[in-house]
Amino acid sequence: MDESSSERRADAAVDSIDQMSDSTPGSGPNTAEESVTVDREFNRIQRRWRRRLFVRAAVFLTLLAVVLATARWMGFDLAYLYAHRDNLRDVLVEEMLAPAQLWAQLQGDAPTLIPATLETLAIAGVGTAIGLPFAVCFGLLAASNVTPRVVHAPVRLFLGGVRAVPSMVYALLFVILAGLGPVAGTLAIAMGTIGDLGRLFADEMEEIDATPVEAVASSGGGLVATTSAARVPQVATAYVAWVLFYLEINARKSSVLGIVGAGGIGYPLIMAFNARNYTRVMAAIVAILVLVVSVEFVANRIRDRLGADRRSTQ
Repeated sequence: MDESSSERRADAAVDSIDQMSDSTPGSGPNTAEESVTVDREFNRIQRRWRRRLFVRAAVFLTLLAVVLATARWMGFDLAYLYAHRDNLRDVLVEEMLAPAQLWAQLQGDAPTLIPATLETLAIAGVGTAIGLPFAVCFGLLAASNVTPRVVHAPVRLFLGGVRAVPSMVYALLFVILAGLGPVAGTLAIAMGTIGDLGRLFADEMEEIDATPVEAVASSGGGLVATTSAARVPQVATAYVAWVLFYLEINARKSSVLGIVGAGGIGYPLIMAFNARNYTRVMAAIVAILVLVVSVEFVANRIRDRLGADRRSTQ
């Protein structure tokens, strides 16, 4: 009796252990199904990652092949460049970067370089000032949240056409109109300002908050009122920053317009190149560098001042 009762108690204990193991979370068939699901999801993610890696590698290799083929089509030969490296080194070391010769050249060309540099600055400044009001008007008309599609689409197309023509080509055209000199360069800079700033102004206008515009419009304000009271104040600081930034770009552009007779320091630069006087070329480059750095320094100070004023009023 004792042995049979002991066996029954042992069997009952084993059964209770089995039941507990079956009812324990994370065990049994549910655990197996969850494990299969996790493995399947992991494999799917791995396959997707491998596909993306393959596509990116294929795109990179394709672009690399296109670049190499294009460079070869243009005649880009590293062996040729390496074989003629001494020519560039001799010009740089012996003529362009020789301190004594360069300083003497700067002193001798100062009566020519200083007026040419000031003329370049005038071309950039006046050209930007002439193109700015047109850029603002076209920028407003090209913004999709200001004018309907029938207006902003043609204006954007016009601005794209203006941007498609390089400033050097405009300078050549305006030399025919105004003759040789800074006037042609100024008009060329103005055209470039209209195309580039007009597009930037339109894009900036499309990013404004519509809530103030809706508030002014709901009070009975028309297009002019909503634009002047709710749209322009939101972009005024950005517009000023873009104008200052583009003034720097125009200073660099105007420095080479003299190559086609449009005034500025580009004329003595191209004359020095034609004469193969590389010390004089370097003197002109130094003058251009001083001009661009000075304009950039002043523009950065103005931007910092405007930013400080804006933060103080907030």
